[in-house]
Amino acid sequence: MKILNIVRRIKLIKSIELVDFISHSDTKLEFDDSATVFVGQNGAGKSSIIDAITYALFGEHTRKNNKSLIRRGANQGFTKIEFSANGKNYEALRKINSKGELIAQFSENVDGRIITIAEGERKQFQESMTKEVEKTLGINFEKLKIASIVQQGELNSIIMAKGKEFKELLNSIIGIDR
Repeated sequence: MKILNIVRRIKLIKSIELVDFISHSDTKLEFDDSATVFVGQNGAGKSSIIDAITYALFGEHTRKNNKSLIRRGANQGFTKIEFSANGKNYEALRKINSKGELIAQFSENVDGRIITIAEGERKQFQESMTKEVEKTLGINFEKLKIASIVQQGELNSIIMAKGKEFKELLNSIIGIDR
């Protein structure tokens, strides 16, 4: 069983869509503002949903490589997450094809108009969708992983955090650092 508890600043994950992403051919999940728990048999797709969320937001996942994100037999896959943070509505989309080519787009939804905030991960040009998402949420993948996504066997990371690392993690979770 895996538990997903979204940090306070991500007020609400509204939906997540997975198309040819890991074990999901075409899945769309919609969420309300209550806690979400994924329960199911091994191989049911629970971890795939977690990976879809973290991949859409941060380009990070628990798989061996990006090509393993594409469902077997498909040429490309994508994940899109719609969420609200700091009173605004956002959309994060990442696509990958079998050649390893990536497309990333982070947008704000203003009254039904999609306004692009960042595209791609061209770090050599100081352009990074991930950096914009981190700035918007006030948290990065590592902090989210430790604080909000508790996977089997990973509870120790929270328990074992010491001193400055624990303080930074706690400040980030409750928003003191803002």
